[in-house]
Amino acid sequence: MAKQGTDWLGKLLVTMTLGGWSLYILLLLVFHYGRPEQQFGYLRYQDIAVRTEWLMPHSIWFHMGTFGILGLAVTAFTLVHLKGRRHQQFLKIYLLLLVAAALFTLLLFYFYPQ
Repeated sequence: MAKQGTDWLGKLLVTMTLGGWSLYILLLLVFHYGRPEQQFGYLRYQDIAVRTEWLMPHSIWFHMGTFGILGLAVTAFTLVHLKGRRHQQFLKIYLLLLVAAALFTLLLFYFYPQ
């Protein structure tokens, strides 16, 4: 007989996934408004001032949110792994790729020339 409804772990995973995607869309908006403006040829020709650096509060929120989403994703993947579904046999590889991407991002952020 099939189980009625979903268990608490399944509901938690769905909530974490929806929260992560919502935060991702919010971070896209923060990125859009915080990034430097593009200096097109017409703007240079007309000598119109263009912001060439990130807005600092937006940059801080963007980086904190990105690492928050990364932590949320790692937590969700770990919970799925602990849940032990049969169709999640490649989860260890996905976790390894996620950790490698996180390390690459951290190293890039640390060694990026100022």
